[in-house]
Amino acid sequence: MTIRRLAVFIVINIVVSISVTLLVLNLWDAGRTASRPVPTLVPTLPAPVITSVPTPVVATLTPVAAVPHTYIVQSGDTPLSIARSLGVQVEDLLSVNNLREGDILSIGQVLAVPATASPAVTLVTTISATPPSIATSTAAPVSSDTFIAIKNITDAGNLLSEAAVLANLSAKVDLSGWSLSDGEDHKFVFPDLVMLPNSEVTVHTSSGANSATDLYWGQSAARWGGSGTIAYLRDPSGKLAASYRVP
Repeated sequence: MTIRRLAVFIVINIVVSISVTLLVLNLWDAGRTASRPVPTLVPTLPAPVITSVPTPVVATLTPVAAVPHTYIVQSGDTPLSIARSLGVQVEDLLSVNNLREGDILSIGQVLAVPATASPAVTLVTTISATPPSIATSTAAPVSSDTFIAIKNITDAGNLLSEAAVLANLSAKVDLSGWSLSDGEDHKFVFPDLVMLPNSEVTVHTSSGANSATDLYWGQSAARWGGSGTIAYLRDPSGKLAASYRVP
């Protein structure tokens, strides 16, 4: 055998050996891969967040009597002003004290307060562990009270400058049909006139041309001259709305 043929033979053996070795290694690695378990991806869920439910607060109204049983008359008080401040009807206040409309009150006089006076209300908060049921309630409409005061009577006894000054302490009021009198059948009936909130109107005893702020009675003599004379303001139904005693 020549050297050339021997070299070719050795190269062929080397190539075959390498090929066989690679083939065996590939088969062995394929077998390991097939027997190896495939990992399963399991999604991790976040831990649930527990939110505490606030305990509901239920407000309970507890009525507490807070109206006095007696009232001491102060300077400038009239039965109407006292009744309004205490939340009672002026007729009830006069009745329980054996008074008549037009009676003069004395400073320091003790008056009995009718039992119909509105009690004060305090708010008491209680805690309820059980959520309250939801209910729909419809509140009755509430209308603001008409409150017109006889603020003053100027220059009482002087026909040319004597006048009664009225002030509107509430919402807009239509004075048509209202009346102002002195308790002796002398009555002034208001014409068509609307008083705006916080406005004033002056009723002059003398004659003149009416305007939005000044009205004229057209009397031939003063009507508020005597000390103790009471001016009465009534609505169209005749209900007493305000009164004023001349000092």
